[in-house]
Amino acid sequence: MQENENRVAALANMFAYDEKATKKYMDGAPHIKHAVLRNLYAELLIRVFDYAKKHGETPKVLDLGAGEGEVTLPFLELGAEVTAVDISRSQLDSLAKKAERHGEKLKILCEDVNDALKNRSETFDIIVVNSFLHHIPDFLGLIDESVNLLSSNGQFFSFQDPLRYDSIGRFDKKFTDVAYYSWRVMKGDLIGGIKRKLRRNKGVYLEESMHDNAEYHVVRNGVDQDAIEKLFRERGFQCEIISYFSTQSGLFQPIGKALSVKNTFAVIARKKSL
Repeated sequence: MQENENRVAALANMFAYDEKATKKYMDGAPHIKHAVLRNLYAELLIRVFDYAKKHGETPKVLDLGAGEGEVTLPFLELGAEVTAVDISRSQLDSLAKKAERHGEKLKILCEDVNDALKNRSETFDIIVVNSFLHHIPDFLGLIDESVNLLSSNGQFFSFQDPLRYDSIGRFDKKFTDVAYYSWRVMKGDLIGGIKRKLRRNKGVYLEESMHDNAEYHVVRNGVDQDAIEKLFRERGFQCEIISYFSTQSGLFQPIGKALSVKNTFAVIARKKSL
């Protein structure tokens, strides 16, 4: 038990980068900013890795939307081989620098994730997407395509996506909004943020809006966790949806957790054993 706790703590702390270039991103990324969410993510990641390890000495991981490596680096540290895919060359260059000592265990592909899925013939033991599905209009299509690349005991692992809004309880929704605006008021552009929220509540999406394109879930009712679970079960997978509370606000994060508020989810889906 102690050994596993040590592994969780070590991996969780990897996300708390001190570089100036990441500070702004961290402030708006609760799963990196807050220790409680880093710990949860590390626990789930280790669970996924240990399961894969039972079926092969060196698990092969496909990290979609890898960015600077918040998923890739922990898997490399655990001993996996990782193929990291992202459309941003600058972020992948940063990842390559951080992962230099892992050598050939890391393969980097700078391309759109949809192209990467279509052009690959190899299989993977783990396919992972971290804080990514809510950026994708056709997230179900991406999942359906990706699982074709899983090995016979393969797993799909996602983390940090907003629950479908109409599935969140009234109190949880109100608490989430209050937490967000308490953080937003300290960041400037409060009026702009309120205007965007009111517009989005009416279902209006602006193709030219950087904010709308970056956070596509705000105009489509979050991410449908029930549809994801249904897809996996129809494909013959066991699927677990892990719901939890996440907010940018450092003040409200521990309060929401203590109150068992739920607004965000992770997925662990595994092929059923024959």
